[in-house]
Amino acid sequence: MKKQVIYLATTALLTLGLAACSSGKQEQAKTSSSQKTSQVKKASHKKAKQKSSSSQSAKKQAETKNQQASVWDQSKTQQLTTFMTNWGYTMQQSYQAYSPQNPGHFRGITIPTGVYPNGLAPLAINEPANKQTAAWSNDGTGPKNTYNIVASYVYHNDLGAIDVYAYLFAFYNGKPVALVTNQTEANTEGTTVFKETANPDVKAAFAQIAAGKGIPAKYASPKQKVEANTKMTTDLALRVFWSAKKAEDANWGLDNVTFLFMRDVSNHHVYDSDNINAVFPANTYMVGQSRASANDVAFQLIGNNKAKVYYIPGSLGMTTADVDPNDIVNNAMSHPQEVEILNVDSATLDALKAKLNQQ
Repeated sequence: MKKQVIYLATTALLTLGLAACSSGKQEQAKTSSSQKTSQVKKASHKKAKQKSSSSQSAKKQAETKNQQASVWDQSKTQQLTTFMTNWGYTMQQSYQAYSPQNPGHFRGITIPTGVYPNGLAPLAINEPANKQTAAWSNDGTGPKNTYNIVASYVYHNDLGAIDVYAYLFAFYNGKPVALVTNQTEANTEGTTVFKETANPDVKAAFAQIAAGKGIPAKYASPKQKVEANTKMTTDLALRVFWSAKKAEDANWGLDNVTFLFMRDVSNHHVYDSDNINAVFPANTYMVGQSRASANDVAFQLIGNNKAKVYYIPGSLGMTTADVDPNDIVNNAMSHPQEVEILNVDSATLDALKAKLNQQ
């Protein structure tokens, strides 16, 4: 009986030990499983976070690239070429566009490729030693601290052998910059020295086109080239008249016009009066409101969209003057003004024609 009790007690202890061992293993397994689950969740969260961050970074890069790509395009190149053509006429200059695929020549180097860092005469700004990095860019984007050139133009004078001006239009750290040079001799640094143009029309036009606002209205329409031997027409005479009056007073307009006449006054006396001795030179035309009104316009074409304009004083004013009328007329005839012939829109020309009675 005693042996049986000892056996049962031993069996109970073994059972309890095995149960405890099994329970411990289950707890360890449970803890290990919980830790693994937590690690998997953390790894999954980290991976998702990295993926999200990578996606956001890629999205930002794409947005930045799209924004940069909108800086310049072929349409803006065409607008700039139109501006340089029309503005060139006003300067009595003819500019030719050049690119890496169609380079030009300036002072013995190619434009634009010759001003690249490995070119024959690298770009320098303001002084020969101030070398800069330059590269061609179709869309205006490129490395920082680099003149990313989107367009270049060269003016050749009438002799065709001497290059006078070269322009580079570029973006430097995202900002539009119009550079110009008229360098005619090599320097000890072997560079081509450009500076930012001081011409307000060129600076403003490039900035406006770059901003997507188009060509300034003054230069938007193609120039109708006028040479000294251009045949005089009513439209041309009225354009000269309009240009001359605008040059005299920017606020002058159609409201100031009541009646117009147009005449060929070549070799005629300035006034139909025996007391006035001055005579108009050959190829002179007059547009005005009457011979008695103040500041009628007489002019000669002198080429390159220019006219020599004589602002003739009104004859009525001269009759009451305390000076010899011949002195007044002679002074006007000896001080002509050179006026640029503007393009005039069709509505304005039609309005002027409606008030014109050719005599």
